[in-house]
Amino acid sequence: MISRLLALTITAAVALGAAGTASSISTFGVVAPTSGTWDRTHTYSVNGKTRTCTLTRGAKCVGAKLRGRVKHHGDLRKANLRRADLRHADLRGANLAGADLRSANLKHADLRGANLKGAKFHHAVPVYGKKAKRNNQTPSCAPNCQGANLSGANLSSVNLSNANLSNANLKYANLSGAYLNYTNLSKANLAYTKILVATLYFTDLTGANLSYTNLTGATVSYTNLTKANLTEANLSNANLTGANLTGANLTRAWLAYANLTGANLTGANVTGANLTGADLTNANLTDANLYVANLKGVQVNGVTWYNTKCPNGWDWDDATPCWT
Repeated sequence: MISRLLALTITAAVALGAAGTASSISTFGVVAPTSGTWDRTHTYSVNGKTRTCTLTRGAKCVGAKLRGRVKHHGDLRKANLRRADLRHADLRGANLAGADLRSANLKHADLRGANLKGAKFHHAVPVYGKKAKRNNQTPSCAPNCQGANLSGANLSSVNLSNANLSNANLKYANLSGAYLNYTNLSKANLAYTKILVATLYFTDLTGANLSYTNLTGATVSYTNLTKANLTEANLSNANLTGANLTGANLTRAWLAYANLTGANLTGANVTGANLTGADLTNANLTDANLYVANLKGVQVNGVTWYNTKCPNGWDWDDATPCWT
């Protein structure tokens, strides 16, 4: 009886979807709205000329002015949405794999459960000749995703360098292999996110929530993690050279064999963290709390230990260093 009811429910859902309603279940388990219809076709004006944008697979909607007008949960693979205004768009569960979103404005867009694998957010323009030395940074074509809801989204291997993702919700998202250089992720929610082997040079993660996040093997060099929450985060084998972890919460974090050369851990809470084999050369541990942390095999040349609380609960001094 239960099987029959389930079959009827699925059949009804498929029928509704075929009728053009907004009923949809994404491959990421996010259920799209079941009321209303998809508004697929939009008209907008560019330089006095009226243009039409039909939201479908391979759509050509360059520069489309769609602020607050989009509610679409279907197939938008390889759609060209470059420079489109998608503020407040409802794209829950949409398939945007391979879509061109360079310079798109996704501020406060809802992309929960969307598939953005291989989507273009940033275009690298190589610089050759005499200008190469003067302009060695990749030009930014990244979108504004400030406050966007990207929870559960598949963003693996995408290039979001220079993007504004401040206050964005990326909980449970997949950012493995992604490029997040110079990206603004301040106060973003990255709890339970997968960021394995990703690149985060000079990224702003001030006040971000990275609790239970998996950053195994990631490059997080010279990144600002001031007051970030890294409770039980996995940073094993991560490169944190020159990272600013001032006031960060690293309670029970996994930092085995991580490279923390020159990192600033002033006032950081490292209680119960696993630092087995980590490289702390020239790191600053002033006022850091290392109570019950595992420091087995750590490299400590040039470390600043001023007022540091050791794993045994004592304050560090020359007579009883923390690693003994």
